[in-house]
Amino acid sequence: MTDLREVTTLDQDYERDELHRAIREVVATVAGKRVLFWMLEQCAIYRDPFTGQNAPTNYTIGKQAAGRVLISKLDEIDPRLYPSLLLDIADIRDVDRSAMKSLQQRKKENDDDLEG
Repeated sequence: MTDLREVTTLDQDYERDELHRAIREVVATVAGKRVLFWMLEQCAIYRDPFTGQNAPTNYTIGKQAAGRVLISKLDEIDPRLYPSLLLDIADIRDVDRSAMKSLQQRKKENDDDLEG
C-alpha cells in the first residue's frame, strides 16, 4: 500500500520542481546568496532564542522555525546547498571587507591630498 503522504498530483510535482529550479537560480548568484542569507539572519537562526521571558523567547523560536523550514527546503533540493551557502557567504564577506578597506584607503588618500 502506498503511503498517502507520498502521493502527489501532477500540479504539486510541477510546483515543487519549479520552486526547486527557482531556488537553484537564486543560489547561483552572489546577489541571491546575500538575500537568502539575510533572510536566514532575519529568522534568528544564528541567535540564542532564550531571553528569560516567555513571549520574546517564543517569538524568536517561531522565527527560527521559519528559518529551519528554509534550510530544510535547501537540504531537500541538495544537501550541499546550505553548507555551500555558508562557505560562499564567508568568501563574499571577505571580498566585502577588502573592498571596504580599499575604499577607506582611497578616501584617506583623497582627504590627505585636500589638506596638503
